[in-house]
Amino acid sequence: MSESESVGAGRSRGRARGRPVAVAETGPTAGAEGGGAAEGGGNGGNGGGNGGNGGNGDGNGGASRRGRGGFRGTETINTIPPTVKITHGEGGQQVRVVANYFRLHTPKDVIIYDYHVDFEPQVEARVMRKALLFTHKEAFNNKLTFDGMSNIKSTTKLATEETEFFSTRRTDDAQIRIKVKMVGEIAWGHQEMLRMYNIQMRRNLHLLKWNLIGRHYFNPDISHKIPEHKLEVLQGVLTAINQHDDGLLLVTDTVHKVLRMDTVAENLRDILNRDRSSFQDNARKELAGNIVMTTYNNKTYKVDDLAFDKNPTTLFKFKTNEMPIHEYYKQHYNIEIRDLRQPLIVGLPTERQQRAGTEGPIYLIPELCRMTGLSETLRSDFNVRRSMTQKTQTDPTTRVKNLHQFISRIANDATIQQEMNQWGLKFESVPVEINARRLDCEKILMQGDTPQTGATFIQKTGDFSKEIRNKSMFGGCRVQDWVIIATQRDRQLVDEFSQTLNRVCRPLGIQLNRPQVQHLENDRIPTYVEACKALEPKTQIAVILLPNNSKDRYDAIKKIFCIDHPIPSQCVVTKTLSKKQMLMSVCTKVGIQMGAKLGGEPWALDIPPKDLMVAGFDVHRDQASRGKAIGGFVCSTNATLTKWYSRVAFHDNREELSSNLATNFSNGLKRYYEINKKLPQRLIIYRDGVGEGDIQYVYEYELKQIEEAIQKIGSAAAGIKLAFVIVTKRINTRIMQKLGERQFDNPFPGTIVDTCVTRKERYDFYLISQSVRQGTVAPTMYNIIKDDTNWKPHHHQQLAYKLTHLYYNWVGTIRVPAPCQYAHKLAFLTGTALHREPNVALSDSLFYL
Repeated sequence: MSESESVGAGRSRGRARGRPVAVAETGPTAGAEGGGAAEGGGNGGNGGGNGGNGGNGDGNGGASRRGRGGFRGTETINTIPPTVKITHGEGGQQVRVVANYFRLHTPKDVIIYDYHVDFEPQVEARVMRKALLFTHKEAFNNKLTFDGMSNIKSTTKLATEETEFFSTRRTDDAQIRIKVKMVGEIAWGHQEMLRMYNIQMRRNLHLLKWNLIGRHYFNPDISHKIPEHKLEVLQGVLTAINQHDDGLLLVTDTVHKVLRMDTVAENLRDILNRDRSSFQDNARKELAGNIVMTTYNNKTYKVDDLAFDKNPTTLFKFKTNEMPIHEYYKQHYNIEIRDLRQPLIVGLPTERQQRAGTEGPIYLIPELCRMTGLSETLRSDFNVRRSMTQKTQTDPTTRVKNLHQFISRIANDATIQQEMNQWGLKFESVPVEINARRLDCEKILMQGDTPQTGATFIQKTGDFSKEIRNKSMFGGCRVQDWVIIATQRDRQLVDEFSQTLNRVCRPLGIQLNRPQVQHLENDRIPTYVEACKALEPKTQIAVILLPNNSKDRYDAIKKIFCIDHPIPSQCVVTKTLSKKQMLMSVCTKVGIQMGAKLGGEPWALDIPPKDLMVAGFDVHRDQASRGKAIGGFVCSTNATLTKWYSRVAFHDNREELSSNLATNFSNGLKRYYEINKKLPQRLIIYRDGVGEGDIQYVYEYELKQIEEAIQKIGSAAAGIKLAFVIVTKRINTRIMQKLGERQFDNPFPGTIVDTCVTRKERYDFYLISQSVRQGTVAPTMYNIIKDDTNWKPHHHQQLAYKLTHLYYNWVGTIRVPAPCQYAHKLAFLTGTALHREPNVALSDSLFYL
């Protein structure tokens, strides 16, 4: 909206030795002169974890890791609260929808033999392992899956418990011993079978001759080039098979990867030509945090640093010998490195690579790496964003058509069907259809409204700006002492802005006195800083007009007003105000934001439960401190859920995160008691930012700390009924409403799916709460892991939908409950601009909007 947007900045990692010349990328990782391991060589640089082929859908494909004593790791954890007997709701309007899932039919009477495989000498590359093993697939009657690391599954039982095979490695004619040991039998319905299903599915994509890039497979026949911006958009597919309420289902969704046609070497040359004196610092700032893709094996890596004291002639340890990096590429990839003086990209191994044995940094050669994603310049270019939207967003009808085409390719490929028939696997030819429910439209309450007289808006749009126009806010405010800070050249703009703002705020119920205006001689950061520091403490709010979106200026202003000189502030870019035809609309949004920051209540909904407190929690990484993260906590302090208390805390690890969450939660309960003179009867916590692999930790640690915090309060808190809900946005489920046999549309906001594609071991549901103008709307998943409220599923679903209306930075519904979005905004502001805890004096205001 009108708030100045943060501009991302990379991290400066300090000064390195050596004089940079050009740039390149290296494959090895174990360097004799710098430690570490090389990509493609050394200590398993290309290896993935044993569970790496488990897919990456909503359930991560059920991948698991195994140890010597059997299977361990991703065991399915049942998080359904013991008091819950029914997990699906009732009420609302019935609607028929289609989801991007296909049923998988499997036999029930087949025994799978599980084998562990070792290679001597060690073979690092997954592709090479597969090639060596599959030369002996006849021994398994051609019925096997291999994860590329150490696990084989087959319906064939080998004659001996331990079997040895020998293969010749083509690159150096070395004899490789393959030792296969049977470790057990798996019944077909066992959870471990999910791993086999997903390995076979990825094998299917390989047989379609799709290219594996990163974690996903991409169709080589579909590539959208945007030559004017030197971009290429690849289209691929994400798949994951898991156990759901309606049985085994395959989720499949379209994914895109944006590649830049330039290499990292070319980027470095551009940076060098722009400013030679600050080349190293600028290169680190621009490239750190970016994802690059190696051109020789389509692997992706996150740039952690640049090693200007190393180049392709640097030695690294490969097997038992040391060799220059450029010779490694010549021998293993037949690639001639052109520039031997270029510095190296440094990437740290992921958790998955660490499990596979990769230690130390991974060195890459810029010359062999392509940039992925969009730069800040391209991201802010409207034409680029429009082109990207046209290439990547798909309407519901086209999406369903693509689903049919994809499953048809699987069904019509003879080789794929031959392999799947060996296992007795078969996908249904049509995506699943589900009976969904649409909740009733909510009424928006303005000043003087009741649940009976409130305005009903058009639910399909999810926008209620027309319904609140010319109406007073639910709870207004008076602004007596406020300041506008702007440059001298914007003097006329300030007059127009203040007059228009006063005109639109009067009907909103915001009483604005004439502002004090401070005109600055220039737009330098120190000039703004001096003016901000000079404001009197009695100032209720400061409005700062900024000439552009400079992150440094914005950060400096926010640090003053959020930490040292706690005053609510509103930043507005002058370009936003210069469009005369939009000035009324912009001032209305600015007025609503100002009112919300000063304790006003722009609008409300009917929230039937009394003595209810809702809280939101989200995490954001601190861009200024490596390894640090910020937890943003927000909780309601009144019955209408329109006033909020906010705190943040920094943490280094999960243990600190859990402890800080419990501490801030206790502070929130204390503040609720101070305001209401009593504790809430029901408490609903919405935990955002939880990945699939973190659910067990949240369930076993974070939830327990919250429960202990309630117990420490004493007998006064004994009656609190707690519900803990994990909110997940980054999911692969897509839901399309069926209009006809071949026509589909986005479901209305308020659409609930709580059967079929939900999980057996969870009390979960999908909610579509927002509307989109382009593409297919994405639902949000809610997973209730604790519930003492005695509410029916419908009550949880209805409250979640109501809360998506109460985010005061948008006059409409949003994708997550308001406390989650507030927590995100608070953590984001702290992690990108403040880097310190905001002043406690601002805790009762929405100063971060």
